[in-house]
Formats: sequence, structure tokens, C-alpha cells
Amino acid sequence: MTLAFLKLHVAGHDFILIDQDRLDGSNVKYQPTQNGIAELILDRRCGVGGDGCIFMASTRDKGSAERSLSGRLFASDGRELPLSPDALLCIARLALDTGRSGTGTLHIQAPYTETVYELKTIDSRSFMFTLPYPRVQPLTLIVDGKTANAYRIQLGASYLVSCAVPNGPGSKRVRQALLAMGKTDAIPLMLRLHAKDIIRYVGPEKTDRMEGAVAAVLAAGFQGLTAEPVVPGLEGAIVAEWRGRGGAVSYASFPAVPDPNHAAGPATLIDRGRFWVNPDRNRGIQVVGKAEYVFDGNFDI
Repeated sequence: MTLAFLKLHVAGHDFILIDQDRLDGSNVKYQPTQNGIAELILDRRCGVGGDGCIFMASTRDKGSAERSLSGRLFASDGRELPLSPDALLCIARLALDTGRSGTGTLHIQAPYTETVYELKTIDSRSFMFTLPYPRVQPLTLIVDGKTANAYRIQLGASYLVSCAVPNGPGSKRVRQALLAMGKTDAIPLMLRLHAKDIIRYVGPEKTDRMEGAVAAVLAAGFQGLTAEPVVPGLEGAIVAEWRGRGGAVSYASFPAVPDPNHAAGPATLIDRGRFWVNPDRNRGIQVVGKAEYVFDGNFDI
């Protein structure tokens, strides 16, 4: 059985996306399960490699011309995971590029539940997603006899966020303390203020970038590093910048057919590691991110 796939990433958080609308298994005797496919294709040595495998499908509602989308997300060990914001970005990008969604809003159905996620299209590769305002628990770290503030923020996953401060323990020691605390179920994140209203954060490679950006901005606000924006919407948002793997801010993208007047064609700068976060206790947290293509291909099972 040959599977056509695409590989996409959100600031280095990479996914294999399989479009079920393109699969034709009518002449195949052996039909592998989706979790079995995920285990094989996500293997970075013998497969394609990735942090998650997404199965995307679309259906047309009866009595309506509008198509609805659904998605399932699997880890490399075959476990099914809830759809993460990064995975939703990848589904939205492919749906928009293949004409299965409008240019305004996009709805994605979560499996086994009545939950429907709504994403707003910002441009050809950027989407806005609204998260409910999470529970935030302030904590105090004592490292080498000095104190540092930390925050446990419950989103889709639990995050432990801290920042090194003057006259406090160093960032390396704070990160070690977070890693020790994170052995339970929380994802440790370190952040620092790079410039006015630009928060840099770093964590484990498999951290969901959009959720991490939200956790970083909220923790920075409690830490007093930045203020919540007054103007709602994208223009009033705070920039959160991922500085882990895949966190380059920009790169050059050249056209397939070079311009004869330019040696390599005009370059396009694309923000890869930046997210725009606008927290609002009443309306929820608006976060904007981008999904980018890596490559496509076929995988034999």
C-alpha cells in the first residue's frame, strides 16, 4: 500500500499529514490501522520522521454546500492525542490551499466529541485560534538559596514557566529546577524579554509552539516583564518568539522560475518562530501562527 503524504511544520514542530480524501484502498487487501501507520511513518530512522501524524478528512453536510473537516492526531508510539493548536494549523493550511475552506473562517471537528475548533484566516499561511483563558498557579522556586518565580499554566497540556531575574539564580540552574519539577506531567519553559513586548521562550523539542507562546506571554505578564495589550485583535498582540529547534525568525524563499533580471529571484522573508498573542480574560486568548510545508512524497507500507 502506498500512502501520499505531506510534511508540514510550525516553527520546527513537524507533522506528517495524510489526506484521507486522496486515499484509494479499494484494491488493497491489507488495510493497516491509523495508529500502525503513524508508528511506521513517524520513525526518524526507518520512516519519514515527525513529531505527530495527522489524518485529515472532509465531508459534505447534508442539505448544505459547506464542507466540514475532521482530524485525528497520533504520536510515534501509536497513541492517539487530542488535536493540538499546531496540528490544527497544519490542517487549516492544507484545507485552504486545496479549496476545502473559505477565506474567512474554518471549522475542524475533533474526533469522538462534539468539539468544533474555529480558526480565522489571516493570510495564505497564517491563522488565528482562540483558547479559553487558563488556570494559572504561581509557584516559588528556591535554587542555590535564592528565589525565582514560576507559573504552572494549564492549557491542553500543563506548562511550568519561569524566567531568570537579576540577583536571582542563573537561567541554567532555573532550567534544571524546572526540568526536575517537570518530571511529573508538566512541560518546562524558560523565557526572557528580548525587546519591548517580544518574549523569547524555549522548551523541549516536542512542545506545542502555539500553546507554548500563550504560556510564555501569560507568565511574562505575571512576572511584570510586559503588560497585557489594550487594543484587541492582532495589532495589539504581544510577540512570542520560539528559540528552540526550528526557531529561526526568517529565511529566504525563492520562486520556482527565476526572474531573468535577478540572479536568484526576489527573496521572501517568512517569520518561522514568531507568534502573536492577545490575552483577554473575557474573550479568551487570541493567538496567530503559521504552518509551512517541508516536502511531500509517497510512503510504502
